[in-house]
Amino acid sequence: MADEAITEEASSSPDLLMELLSSEELSLDTVDLRPSTFASSDIRNVLLPLMTNLSVRVLYLPMDRIDLVCAKTITMMTTKNVGPPFEELHLSNLPSEEHNIESSESSRKIASMIISSLKQNKHIKKLHITPQDVLHQSIPSSIASILYDNTVLTSLNLRGCGISHAGATKISCALASNASITVLDLSNNQLGNAGICSVALALELNSTIQKLKVSGTNIGREGGEAMVEALALNKSLEVLDMSRNSLDDVVVTKLARSLKLNTSLRQLSLRSNSFSTIGALCLSLALYDPKNLQTVLDCNHTIQFLDIDSNQLSSECIMHTNKPLRWNALGSTENETIRKKVSAFLLESESSYLSFRDYFEDTTTVQHLLPNVLGSIKNSTVMYYLVKNLAVHSITATSRPDALSVAKKSSSDSMFSTDDKCNECAKDDNTCAVPEFVNVNNN
Repeated sequence: MADEAITEEASSSPDLLMELLSSEELSLDTVDLRPSTFASSDIRNVLLPLMTNLSVRVLYLPMDRIDLVCAKTITMMTTKNVGPPFEELHLSNLPSEEHNIESSESSRKIASMIISSLKQNKHIKKLHITPQDVLHQSIPSSIASILYDNTVLTSLNLRGCGISHAGATKISCALASNASITVLDLSNNQLGNAGICSVALALELNSTIQKLKVSGTNIGREGGEAMVEALALNKSLEVLDMSRNSLDDVVVTKLARSLKLNTSLRQLSLRSNSFSTIGALCLSLALYDPKNLQTVLDCNHTIQFLDIDSNQLSSECIMHTNKPLRWNALGSTENETIRKKVSAFLLESESSYLSFRDYFEDTTTVQHLLPNVLGSIKNSTVMYYLVKNLAVHSITATSRPDALSVAKKSSSDSMFSTDDKCNECAKDDNTCAVPEFVNVNNN
């Protein structure tokens, strides 16, 4: 507790911070130079002991108080990989409106110099740039330049940086060939359709981005459709936030079709857009479509979280849309999720038991699916119809022993009952279903 109190006090005392950085007994994880108590001269003094410290992992720099001397010291640490092995670098406080044009331009050049120095850095994994003012056009260019060369950076936060579609295009071109970035936040930038189209193109080519946030970026129909096409091709994205945009029913309907082709997405936020019940229904059918067994199999089985609040939807519609997520969330694997959905479909529709074979053009699909389906059904009548129809109409001779062993195991687990009657031939399951299965196999 004493160490924490000293560390907290050092965050507002330049002298104490320098003493801690020079100490061999105490270690600091984070150095935050943003408090107003740190003038440019204090930052210069802090950077000297920082160069010999090996414990600091996170560094916060206020760019409006970083002069040329500080910038050169920082770039020496990043380019030569001397000093502490930073893992996170936060650049904030770009000049506000009261700064004159000359000092503002100087600060932006310094920011570009520091960012460009990360090209060869081997330690920094997270870069956060969080100003409130619009970035100078040179900043996106500097960011793009490091994305071409840096192979260590994994997280890039550009939230609320005032990046335009032109800046987004520069960054996206670099991301298309980048193989290290896994997290990208472009929220609260005025990318527009042009900017988001370039991001979507990068997403089609990139194979490492796992989390993308484009909330509040003025995405309309054109940009939304571009993202839909990217989702159908991308194989790495797991989290996508497209909240607070203008996605309508047309875009969301196409998005629902695209989700059936995507096998990686786990979380999707469409909060505060412009779609209605039509779009929500399409999303629901993308997650579970009980029209027939093939449509069940063709659904998306990976999305576990879907946020559609604050659209033109009733609470009942939101609950109905999210209902199929229970299978995706409960399944520890995609195969288990499919198994649960297929079982639910079979238990909901009696006619499906008798026409199981009609949903497949080849028997290979049935062969791979059968053991999992049988392993999850708890109703002996359903089991009987399923096994009998598959045995007679669908399963090839080489696959029947496996199916039979699964059926016998199910029987030993009390999934078959000797008291159950076969409605088709009025015989006990014990003398009808399994023996007929065996006879078919022996012919």
